[in-house]
Amino acid sequence: MVSGVALAVGYGIGTLVGRVAQSLLERWDLSPSSRVLRRALVVLGIVWLLGVATGALLWVGWQNDQRGFMGMTAVGWVDALLMVASSAVLGAVLVVIGHAIGKAVAALNRLSRRLVPAGLDLLVTVLLVVALGIVLGGVGFRAVTALANSVYAPVNAGTNEGTLAPNSSSVSGSSGSYVAWNTLGRMGRDFVASATTAHQLETFHGGDAVFADPVRVYVGVDSAGSVEERAELAVRELDRAGGFDRKVLAVWVPTGSGWMIPEAATGLEQLHRGDTAIVAMQYSFLPSLLSIFLDGGQANDAGTALFNAVHARWSDLPPDQRPVLVLFGKSLGTAGVEAPFVGGNATSSVANVVARTDGALIVGAKQMNPIHSQLTREREPGSPVWQPVFDAGRTVRFLSRDPHQPALDVDWPAPRIVYLQYPSDPVAFWSVEALWRAPDWMDRPRGYDVSDDARWFPIVSAVQAVGDMILQLSTPPGFGHDYSTDYVNGWARVVPPDGWTDADTERLTAFLDIGEGESEP
Repeated sequence: MVSGVALAVGYGIGTLVGRVAQSLLERWDLSPSSRVLRRALVVLGIVWLLGVATGALLWVGWQNDQRGFMGMTAVGWVDALLMVASSAVLGAVLVVIGHAIGKAVAALNRLSRRLVPAGLDLLVTVLLVVALGIVLGGVGFRAVTALANSVYAPVNAGTNEGTLAPNSSSVSGSSGSYVAWNTLGRMGRDFVASATTAHQLETFHGGDAVFADPVRVYVGVDSAGSVEERAELAVRELDRAGGFDRKVLAVWVPTGSGWMIPEAATGLEQLHRGDTAIVAMQYSFLPSLLSIFLDGGQANDAGTALFNAVHARWSDLPPDQRPVLVLFGKSLGTAGVEAPFVGGNATSSVANVVARTDGALIVGAKQMNPIHSQLTREREPGSPVWQPVFDAGRTVRFLSRDPHQPALDVDWPAPRIVYLQYPSDPVAFWSVEALWRAPDWMDRPRGYDVSDDARWFPIVSAVQAVGDMILQLSTPPGFGHDYSTDYVNGWARVVPPDGWTDADTERLTAFLDIGEGESEP
């Protein structure tokens, strides 16, 4: 896909340059003869074939360098041949589509020449093309929205095999719950049905440990009619399930589809021996990449409504009876986590979080998130964009698996805000500016999981980044957008139990057995 799009874009640029050059040569009466043109085409064809062969050779080396770096299986010559062939086919299809659009615009221009006075035809053509683009774009947006809803609404209404309604009163969807099982959505049903069990807690902590039943509250898009009603229902359900009686209460903003990352939820529950409550509210059933474009802003609205509702009820409790109030979000959900606290700069935003919460774990935040952008932009000189240091790390710290973390003060008072961020995560660094300039994550020093051989190419690198966004969870755990190896460490930094050590973090991480890593169902 990346190579096919790059081929089509390159063809378009080459065609434009060629036509401009031809026009200039004709104006200067320097047009080459047909013989010279034939020879030039032969030379160009040979150079092109050599370029394709050389590119395929380099591609195998580049791919295996990166794949070996991440512990993935190598590719071979068969893969290179398939890549070249499929790229050529896709590129050709895109070129044909481009030619068809060009011919349609030319026909529209000819029509303009016949209908409007000379000199205005070009302006009229441009206005017509813009108007058609707006109309077709609107129609296309509505059509895509309708198609996406028709495809994913039945998926949301379904239930994964083996997922059964829970019996525990401490989770939503049970017989005494205010939230009906059939309104939770597929992701919500998976979440409430998989709460950490007493047996799992006992297996890790031992039989002498004191446990509690974890509270899991989830409100689906079908559970109430509006965002505000869903937030109010979530608080009532949290009260019913005993969520405000737990030691730790996490306000959680799910991803676009409503997905709750199981490794993160289980990690928190095991860390605190089940004495936890997680409350979440679904705002969409579309995958995050679709939800960003079709349901723009819903994550922010849902995150703000849910937090404000929970915080209001939490504030009514006597101070010595309040649970530790923390936030969690990953990917698109991080926008909803940040939304209630955005200030004019990083200092005011962080102060807002500190004033109203006891900490936050924000994972794989989008580059365009307001607070994430503020922290990155206002970082200390010398700290890289992939691991910014703000205010000497007094409250906010960006953590990863980098063996050479920046030296910060060992004393890290609560509330703590942790951003888990890998240098190789495309979500955290994608920007349209990559079309025309090298992105900051390519600056040196580079992140520990970014190859030194990576180079920036105009347009091509931006197309590659889009491909990375689409396949963001295809990397092994610990790379790209797959943070499954670090949730326990993240929670242990934000809200550690008394006496918890780094050795305990390693032991719990191993106990949870990350396996194949994250994969949104």
